[in-house]
This record gives sequence, C-alpha cells and structure tokens, in this order.
Amino acid sequence: MAARVTRAAPLALVLLLVAAPARARDFSAVDEAAGDAVASGELPGAVVLVGQGDRVLFHRAYGARRLLPAPQPMTEDTIFDLASLTKPLGTTLAVMALVERGRVALDAPLGRYLREFRGRAFRGVTLRRLLTHSAGLAAYPSNGVVAAGFPRAAGAIARLPLDYAPGSSFQYSDTGFILLGELVRRVSGERLDAYLEREIFRPLALRDTSFHPPAAARPRVAPTAWANGQLLVGEVHDPRARLLGGVAGHAGMFSTAADVARLLRMLLHGGSLDGRRVLRPATVALMWERAPDGRGTRTLGWDLASPYSSTLAPFFPEGSVGHTGFTGTAVWLDPPSRTYVILLTNRVHPNGGGAARIRELRMRVAAAAGAALFQPPLAASAGAPASGPAADAPEPAPAAPRAGRVLTGLDRLVAQNFAPLAGQTVGLVTNQTGVDARGRRAIDLLAAAPRVRLKTIFTPEHGLGGTATADVPHGRDAATGVPVWSLYGPTRRPTPEMLRGLTRLVFDVQDVGARYYTYLTTLVYVLEEAARARIPVLVLDRPNPITGAVVEGPLLERDLESFTGPHELPVRTGLTIGEFAQMAAAERMIPVSLSVVPLGGWQRRLWYDETGLPWVNPSPNIRSVTQALLYAGVGLLEGTNVSVGRGTDTPFEVVGAPWVEPEGLAAALEARRLPGVRFEPAWFTPSEDRYAHVPCGGVRLVVTDRDALRPVTVALALARELRARHRDQFRPEKIQNLLVNRPTMWALLRGEALSRLRAWAEMDRESFLKRRASYLMYP
Repeated sequence: MAARVTRAAPLALVLLLVAAPARARDFSAVDEAAGDAVASGELPGAVVLVGQGDRVLFHRAYGARRLLPAPQPMTEDTIFDLASLTKPLGTTLAVMALVERGRVALDAPLGRYLREFRGRAFRGVTLRRLLTHSAGLAAYPSNGVVAAGFPRAAGAIARLPLDYAPGSSFQYSDTGFILLGELVRRVSGERLDAYLEREIFRPLALRDTSFHPPAAARPRVAPTAWANGQLLVGEVHDPRARLLGGVAGHAGMFSTAADVARLLRMLLHGGSLDGRRVLRPATVALMWERAPDGRGTRTLGWDLASPYSSTLAPFFPEGSVGHTGFTGTAVWLDPPSRTYVILLTNRVHPNGGGAARIRELRMRVAAAAGAALFQPPLAASAGAPASGPAADAPEPAPAAPRAGRVLTGLDRLVAQNFAPLAGQTVGLVTNQTGVDARGRRAIDLLAAAPRVRLKTIFTPEHGLGGTATADVPHGRDAATGVPVWSLYGPTRRPTPEMLRGLTRLVFDVQDVGARYYTYLTTLVYVLEEAARARIPVLVLDRPNPITGAVVEGPLLERDLESFTGPHELPVRTGLTIGEFAQMAAAERMIPVSLSVVPLGGWQRRLWYDETGLPWVNPSPNIRSVTQALLYAGVGLLEGTNVSVGRGTDTPFEVVGAPWVEPEGLAAALEARRLPGVRFEPAWFTPSEDRYAHVPCGGVRLVVTDRDALRPVTVALALARELRARHRDQFRPEKIQNLLVNRPTMWALLRGEALSRLRAWAEMDRESFLKRRASYLMYP
C-alpha cells in the first residue's frame, strides 16, 4: 500500500486556559519541591518566581546564597550566573533586533557577516540554523580555539570541519552562539554586552542584569564553583566565556528573578513593557514560530521539545518555550496565557554537583506550576463513567468468539510459499517473537525460502533473544550466519549502510497493545528510513495480545513524541501491529510502499491465549497475557519512585515501595470497587531494578475479570491514592514521561477525583476511534 493519505487531524483539545482567581491557585507543591531540594543538601539554594501577565503569583527564596567561606541566606534579589539563559535572553534578542532593523537576514549565510565563513562548505550555515542549533557546527569549541579571542577565534572555528550537513540534524551548539555574539559585534559595531545594554536592558529598566556585575552588587551575587584556586563570584562559570573576557554569545549574563521576569513580560506583551517598545510584535512572533510540520524541537534561540527540555515542556501547553542553564537555571513560558516560571539556582556551588537534583527540581517545579496555572475546559461529553467495559467498546460488542486456531502473517506467508518475496533480497526486522504457529523462527524460514535471499537481520529493544536489558550490540545469527544490526543502541534507525543492497524489508515482531512499547517506534523508524531508501516494506501481522476491542487512556500530544511515544495514540491502542503500520504511514504521510500480510481467523475480542498460538515473552518482564494487560496501565508508574515488580516473579502484578503502608493502600483501592481487579496487601523484595534487595510494602493486583478491567484507570487510581497517602515520599511527575498528556497529568497533580481523571483521559477517545476506523482489518 503506498501511503498518500493526508494526515487526519485529531480532535483538538483547545486549551482555553482558565485564569482562575489567584486565591484558587495552589503553589504549595512548588514550595515543597524547592524546600525538598535544599533540604537534600545537594543544592545550596534557589529562587522561584511564577507570574502571569503583570502579576507575580509566587516569588520565594530558599536555602543559602553561598556556603563558603561562611553561609549566607538566599534572598529574592540574589544575582545569579544565568549560564545558557544568555542564549535566549541575550544573544537571541540582540540578533532579532538586528533582523528587525534590516541589518542582518535570518536566511543569509554566516559568511555574509563573518568573512572567515565565506567558503563553499559554509553556504548552508545560516543565521536561522545557528539560532536553532541545526547549522552543523560542533557542540563546543576547545578552550584553545577561543583562547586567542576574536577575531582570531573565528578563523580557528572556521578551520574545524562541520559535524553534519547544515539543516540535516539538531545538535546543541555553544559554538554557534559564540559566533552569533561575534556577529552582533561586527554588525552593530558594539560588543554584545554594550549592544544589549543600549537596546534591551536600559529601556526595560533592568537593575541587576549585566555581563559583569558591578562591585556594589557583588554581595548579592550567588557564587558558583572553584576555578584556578578561587571561588567564582560575579565571574562567569563557563570556561570558554571566561576566556572571551566574560562576554560571549553562549554564556555570561547575570541577573535576578525580578529582572528575568521583566524580560519575559516584555516578550509576552509582544515586545514592549511599561510603554517602552524594544521589539515589534511580529519580531517576537517570528522568534517563537514553529517549524511548518509542527515537529521541530527548537524555535529561534528557544527550546520547544528537545531532550534538554524534557523536565519542563511536558507540563506546559504545546507551543510553550523556554531554556535551561548549566549552573541550575531555567525559564519556561506560555505565550497565549502569558504565564511563566523562573527557577534560578547555583547548583554547582561549591564543588560542581547537583546535576541529578536540579533535573528533579525542574520537573517538580514545572509540574506543580503547570497544574496550578492551566485548567483547560472539560467537555461535558468527556465525562465518561469512572469504570466499566461499556464505556470502552468501540461498537456494540459481538458475541464472544470461540477460541480457535489463528494464523499469523508469517504463517500465511509460509502458506503462500513466500510468493510476495520471490526474487527479493530481504532485510528482516524481528526478535524472539517472530515464530510461526509451530514455533519455527521467521529467520530460519526466510533463510530457507525458495527464490529469497535473507541478507540482513535487524533487531529492536531486548535483542534477538529478547533477554537484553541494556543497549544491544550488533552481531551475527548463530544458526544462519546472517549479520544482525541492532536498532537499540547508539543507532535506533536503519542507516543507509545497513540498508545497502536490500530490495525488501520485512517486519515481524509481536507487539503488546500499549503505546509506549518501543517496538512501535522501531516500526515507524523502519518505515521512514525505508521510504528514504525507496525500499518496500512488508509487515507480517500479529494479534494484539490484550484484544483489539478496547481503547483506553489519553492520546499522546504530538509535540511530546519520543522513542516511547511514536504517534498520537491512546495508551491502550486497540490495534494490531499491521493496523498501526497503516495508520502511521498514512497519518505521518510516509511515502513508503507498504503491504501487510493479515492474520487469519483473528477477531478483535480474542485474547492471545485464545488464538492457539504459542506464547513467547515479548520482553523479559512480560511473561503472560495478564502481565501484558497490566503493563498497559501499571507501566505508566515505572518512571516514578515505586517498584512495579521488576525483579520479582510477578512484574506489573505488584506495586510498592519501602515507604508504602500496604494494608491502608489496599483497603483504599478496594473501596473504589474498580471492575475486574482486586487489591491485596503485599510485601516483596525485588532482586533487581528499583529498590533491588530492599523490602517493599504495596499491593498485589489480582485480575478477576480481564474483559472488565481497565488498566489505565487502575494506574491512575494507584497514583492518586499514593499521592494522597504518601505525599512526602511519592514523586508522580515522571508519569508524564509515558502518559504524555498534559490535561490528564495536571488533573492528577491537582488531586482531582478519579472520575474526573478518567474523563480527562478519555477526552479525545471518540476522535481516535474515528481515525482508527479507516485502518481496521478485522471484525
């Protein structure tokens, strides 16, 4: 099937952010997060400011400004080394001011302004690509390259090879912003700090923002770390910025939370503040404009959804922007609602630590602020019942099918004597689940097939044997001698080298019916790379082991796609792997020649153990249909600080932690009378993974009616009850890593009732069922 279908637009959740009265907003969780971070001893102190429009909703200081030589308390007016916040709040504003004045052009090559880059190799290195970190430049120049200062440093950088073709990839690059800082100097005739002072800082009446804090302000400066035997106080922490005299395009600014708030308010007001305009509204809009396909990770100078923003972006509405800084700083803002969060710390003081703690703090502050700030309207039609199978049936339920023999796509290919592959040189994407009804491997069957040459094997997460728990190396299949390329390691997509000489790709991997199972992402990557290489793809369909009749859980929001979230699907997909392939190819407009060999004898309401097919563990911790079903909900909790039973005999059937009180948790969950499941107090000790060898209390999930059980609802009930009973210990924020749905996550963090959580989770269910209908292959 050639995919030429225009991507269907999902039912939009229009985030009409309700400006609730200030008294209704609860920022206690922000306070708890900052207090916990300081109490841990891993961060000396912090200042947090939350605002909307011209109102400051929350502003508080925590801990110590400095620890050495004597402790000093943190104050709200502390001056911080902003580190990489210099990029969006300094250099980007300077460049955009020059763009607005017609002094530079975004799509002009850098060589037009820096003569060292006039060579042919740099024609694609444009200002736009420098601002979006897609120009091909190295991430960091060496200290030796910048030590000579400008203009000589420009020549040294120009002699370095590009890391990739400009515009073909993303790589966060201090090098690019260092050059943008020099561009400002050459075009304006003023050093970056002087230009910003004249054009931005002074018009906005910023009292404490500069590249070199004056002596009178030094007592309020938060020290960072040691360098050359001295504690850095008012001297930039970044070593390359220090070599450049403390004024550089990538780092060097110092400021307070109040001054940063004025910068953000100016931008949120379209370039003006208190009657002073510094940028035009169109310039600000251009700076935050997203890529046409909506999949970009950066705007001009700002982060949207890159890996650097993973602790912040998932808790603010789609289209929000921000940035982080190495010293422990961060800002995130939502232009439509004019809301923003500022988190400033000197986490590197005094000895350069605090990296893990600042990631946790950013996530907790963003999650708490997002839950307090954003309350999208809940449509009346979304108020689905809190539980029950009728709410999830996509259509009137047919009579239950009788168990019988189902043929997989592989079985049907064998029955056709491999006719679709006659004369082809094949690359097979498979693992231990790629077996026929008799247990024979697809590898061996294809290797022996007439008129078929099996040239290459590709394998996803967990490797060819399905037992690996870390990155999978390349290798060779022992039985056939065919090379095996890993798609779960440094490379997760088939490369041109891997695909060379192939005329057909075959995909034969068993899915488990949950959106965050990475085999789905591997399939998307295979389809995309096959399209680039013009290689047709044949998917051998396999059953959805937890039936294809039930769809449950919130849809992934498109800007939060990741390796564990490949497409706008609910948590429990209700699709077979072949149906998903057709949906992904069509909706993502992948120009691939795709064919699916369908199942024989399968009906949507069949469970895997009713198919007559042999069960093969699809991954090390999913060892039964029951565990696959529970994984489609309990798996959401894996990123949090509870054990979901990995390292026990019953993964996903127990949930707990050393601080959980089992009897009370089990009783509270039993009182909810959730269909299809019973909760029993449990004590267990995992042998590996989280809390390895540590006794845990928790609950055991006993499935009493799998047709009635709704695992996502069970997971939300567990999370809500854990948060209510163990607020000081339970950290729910990382649920969003796999939930990837802001309204549902905000509601959970606000402590809304389970019925409301279920309603948020099912908000877009009907729109998905309509999208899904075009790709269903079975009754």
